[in-house]
Amino acid sequence: MFIDPRHLEQIAVIVEVGTLHKAASRLGTSQPALSRMISTLEARIGMALFERSTRPLTPTEIGLELARQGRTIQNARLRAVETVDLSARGFFGVLKVGAPPFLCKSLMSEAISGFMKERPMIRVNLVADYRHGLLERMQQNQIDVVIGPSNFVDTGDSDFIVETIFRDELALVGRKDHPLMGTRNVTVEDLDDVTWVGLPERSNLRLDMARVLTRLGVRNPLIALQSESAGAVLELLSRTDFLTVLPAYAVSPDGSDGLNIVDLKIPDVEQRVSAITLAQRAESKLISDFKRFLRDSVSDRYSRRGA
Repeated sequence: MFIDPRHLEQIAVIVEVGTLHKAASRLGTSQPALSRMISTLEARIGMALFERSTRPLTPTEIGLELARQGRTIQNARLRAVETVDLSARGFFGVLKVGAPPFLCKSLMSEAISGFMKERPMIRVNLVADYRHGLLERMQQNQIDVVIGPSNFVDTGDSDFIVETIFRDELALVGRKDHPLMGTRNVTVEDLDDVTWVGLPERSNLRLDMARVLTRLGVRNPLIALQSESAGAVLELLSRTDFLTVLPAYAVSPDGSDGLNIVDLKIPDVEQRVSAITLAQRAESKLISDFKRFLRDSVSDRYSRRGA
């Protein structure tokens, strides 16, 4: 037996207000139409929904139960409308973000936690991977937006939209109390005595590190360890006198990670960190709002570093 959910909602209103006249006014229909609906439904189920001899209308047990179910339908419909509205405004849904491990370890986790505090109904899937894996996952619809260096995408590649989020620099990174942290004029000889932590082969940072050390004149760096784990690299740096080359964003501005940046200007190593999306895929309000929030979050982070 099929019972139209709209009829259950109408019964709920009739029970709530007590008369067909008031119910018709609230529902935007006529009293005769409601009367016909009741008669038709009673004939279909073979039971009375209201006591005929009472004013206001008194529901029978079955009428009261169908009214309760009608209110449940009303509430579900209202929640559905609210959910659609929240989704359209970017306050509901799943945000699928991908970023390189060092970006996930530092800036991304900080920004996402702040974004979720403002939007507690969203869910975030954060994927840490390198260039090839991130772009492949995005094309497979496993990621909505990749946050990473602009050079993840070849210039002129029309399959992607690349939007700069912030500009950063590559830096020599080590523990806060590393001997070179207090040195103003770091020389090639100082760097030749350093033991270095290597970066993963799949990471663009490996090539960046080689480029930086070459520009600084370090020809044969002593590499003590190489790891795929951003956490392991950062932990090792905080506990030893090793150094490595990382973007400045990898270092916490408040020093809570035990790391710092060597006071050495490295020429021509600025890089752009961008939001990368597929050109053929429409961008949701949730994604555009997250990109805006990330940009503001980075601006705040760097202002704290300069304070």
